[in-house]
Amino acid sequence: MKHLPQEIIDEIIDAVASERDVRTLRACALTCISWVPRTRRHFFSTITLTEPSTVRAFVSRLHSPPPRIRLRPNLLPPVGHLVRHLRLGVPIAPNSQQDGGRYAFSFYTIEDINPSLMPNLTTLSIAEIPEPHFYASAIQWLYQGFKSVKTLRLSKGILAPETLTRILGGFPRLSSLQLTYPEAYRDRVGIRLIGEGIPRVRLRHGVQHLVLGVPDLPIVEWLVQQGGLARTQLTSLSLLFQPQDDLHAVQAMLHHCSRTLTELSIGYADPPYVLPIEGSLKGRKEFVQSAQDLFKYSSLKTNTSLRTLRIEGCEAIEHTRSTRHELHSWIPALLQQIRSGRLETVTLSFRCLRQIDSSRLSWIDWAAVDTLLATGPLKFVRRVEVEVEKSEIQRGQLLQQVAALLPLVTRRGSLRVRVLEECPSSQWEREPISELQYMTLMDCVDPPVHQGTGSTVYAEEYEYYQNLRMEMDCT
Repeated sequence: MKHLPQEIIDEIIDAVASERDVRTLRACALTCISWVPRTRRHFFSTITLTEPSTVRAFVSRLHSPPPRIRLRPNLLPPVGHLVRHLRLGVPIAPNSQQDGGRYAFSFYTIEDINPSLMPNLTTLSIAEIPEPHFYASAIQWLYQGFKSVKTLRLSKGILAPETLTRILGGFPRLSSLQLTYPEAYRDRVGIRLIGEGIPRVRLRHGVQHLVLGVPDLPIVEWLVQQGGLARTQLTSLSLLFQPQDDLHAVQAMLHHCSRTLTELSIGYADPPYVLPIEGSLKGRKEFVQSAQDLFKYSSLKTNTSLRTLRIEGCEAIEHTRSTRHELHSWIPALLQQIRSGRLETVTLSFRCLRQIDSSRLSWIDWAAVDTLLATGPLKFVRRVEVEVEKSEIQRGQLLQQVAALLPLVTRRGSLRVRVLEECPSSQWEREPISELQYMTLMDCVDPPVHQGTGSTVYAEEYEYYQNLRMEMDCT
């Protein structure tokens, strides 16, 4: 080990850390003194705080001097200098069996954290923003103490416009903003505005990356119609929509800011269960037409700088005997609008593929996709990726099937297939459905007994939403 250059050692440790292999990373820390600084850097780069005991332990570590190594006393920096991402709470999926209390962050402890001891902190993730009336001083500490943060991720919260105004105004170096549930949530709508008025703040010009998930209509109205976001401000945008739902908010965002994007991620949120608090469900034919018009009347045609396109939610929404492309017909419609000659990567993302899907993957019009990717500006795309988060189908078998469905792309040598996790059918949680199913607002009042839908939790969230709304109206 002594003969290896330090640069090679650092590359090895970085590769282990990228695979999130904590056990091997710990072994690396015990290998040699010269390996300790790099492994320690990865160990403390992301800190997650939940219960008060975790906050007390972290605060104690922040104020403690780093361990001293004999003959090299200044080798290790303080822990606070290594923290780059601070997570306050861990989001739990609505249908999870885990105890949510163990993963929630106690906001009254936030004032015990001294951000000045973390000079390299750039990312702050908050699982749930609490009601400001109960944590006024904590919310004030949040937007006054973390001035160095460049990336802010707010996962869940029902906020008054003035509260969002104060929070966003407290991060002068902000360049990336996320207002959405993390991947575990089905509806992906995280931050909602409630009450009258709009946020009295304009996103700083440095904010160039925006993740909205399924956008909340009042937030979109603030960004688009009330001057919250400049037209040429964003370079990266992530949007999702639900099957047969209202697309006005998504359409407004695309029309407003798609002209200058270099990265775009768009597609279905996690189907099939939908809880529409705002917006009305559409009929099947009306939705198909509006989904195609969504891209037809956007500003994507005039975009000449797009480099990365990610199409989310390509998995089957329903399983039927007939070949039906209409619910995914928006994918070719989107590709038809791309004019950028700089596009390098197109990713078709599947959250799950089951063995029942392996015959033809017939819910997507692959012939149209293949033709579009082999003609016009898209024929210069270097990588066409098919990414599957969880699959019953083995990667080799899936590669053969996709290669047969995209022969022109395969012949060009651009096709890549990635399976992030192969999952046996015995470990599968969600059963396939024969048609689209929705949880309406009436279902939430009296939730049906259906294993795996998480309807009870949705009912509780809707009840909380209604109660909070009445309280806001009274005040």
